[in-house]
Amino acid sequence: MQKSYFKNMQIWFQTALFLILSSASALASANWIEAQGSAEIRNGNISQAREEAIAQAVRYASLQSGVQFSSTMETSNGALTKNSVQLLNQTQTGPVELISESINGTELIVKLRIEIYQGPEQACKSDHVKAAILIPQAGLADRTQLRYGQLNEFEQDISNHLIARLNQASTKSFSRAHADTKLDINRDLDVVRGYRLPSWLSETTESQYILVPEILDISVDPPETSMLGLFSDDPNRQFKLRLSLYHGISGEQIWFKQYHTQAPWQFGRQEVVATNGDRFWRSSYGSAIKTIMKTAVADIDAALSCRPVLGQIVARSHDRVILNLGRRHGIRVGDKFSVVLQQNIADRFNQMRVIGEKSDASLVIDQVSEDSATAVLMNKNATYNVQISDIAIKI
Repeated sequence: MQKSYFKNMQIWFQTALFLILSSASALASANWIEAQGSAEIRNGNISQAREEAIAQAVRYASLQSGVQFSSTMETSNGALTKNSVQLLNQTQTGPVELISESINGTELIVKLRIEIYQGPEQACKSDHVKAAILIPQAGLADRTQLRYGQLNEFEQDISNHLIARLNQASTKSFSRAHADTKLDINRDLDVVRGYRLPSWLSETTESQYILVPEILDISVDPPETSMLGLFSDDPNRQFKLRLSLYHGISGEQIWFKQYHTQAPWQFGRQEVVATNGDRFWRSSYGSAIKTIMKTAVADIDAALSCRPVLGQIVARSHDRVILNLGRRHGIRVGDKFSVVLQQNIADRFNQMRVIGEKSDASLVIDQVSEDSATAVLMNKNATYNVQISDIAIKI
């Protein structure tokens, strides 16, 4: 298996990495990156699962090194049919080492060690602070499509799976799980649909971002029939998902992407399908959705890779403040933050827009809990204007 692994790995890197990674003429530093990738083994095809797991591991390694790229993936019947990657920063890879390969049930897991060279002007500053992302219940464009299979909890289960995948695989964020809460898009969006979300959504949940999942299509294609008029194959079912990411403070949409796949629906038309059970997630349709979720989490990490996590001051007493960042975000005692004063200005629609004003104030963390931290304000002369809701950025 190991010989086959290196053969597949060599082919993948020769046809993908060599073509898409540009060599930098002057290399400032080299770093070893360790990354893990996983993929579902479908129909016993270990080679395909291995290639998908390697691709995911390389993507995570690139994110850890601060490389930005855009990717397009398309799947059909749960199989990867198109994989296009475009690097936005120049980098160069050195040796690639296999640390381990294992199979856990139907999941193949690989761990790689990759040497990545990168110039100092190309890397994003990494402060190892994670952002909290509010994930509500997924919306569904056409609820009549739930009748086929009687998918009573489908929207909630899709959000729960996305939440679990984000918590498991993301290097840039973790979830605030609200899969049982519906977000009324028409009511809760400000001014123009798709542009801004009200800031109270993030304030009430202490989230830095809001991720809105919308299921656009889960229709079932008509089953194909044989010459005798009998149904010969399981019908294909569509899964089209749109994800929109909003900044918690400004309410602006900072990223969105649409995903589409299809796979055989291996359940009876009148069967009540439990979409929170292993039988559903091990089916061809469930596996295809899991592939999309893995890709989506990597895409979200890429969107957040060069964005600093903005904490906020939620309480103040004299020279002490409380931030809405804590141990889950990666905050430690002794961390230093700069303070940006927040101002709200009314726009032409009389909606409040947030702007930041530079400040010489800074703070040092002295106590940390799971979701908050206490800090001492430094530079007393610059702290008079510091108020609740002002922004804190890790130095």
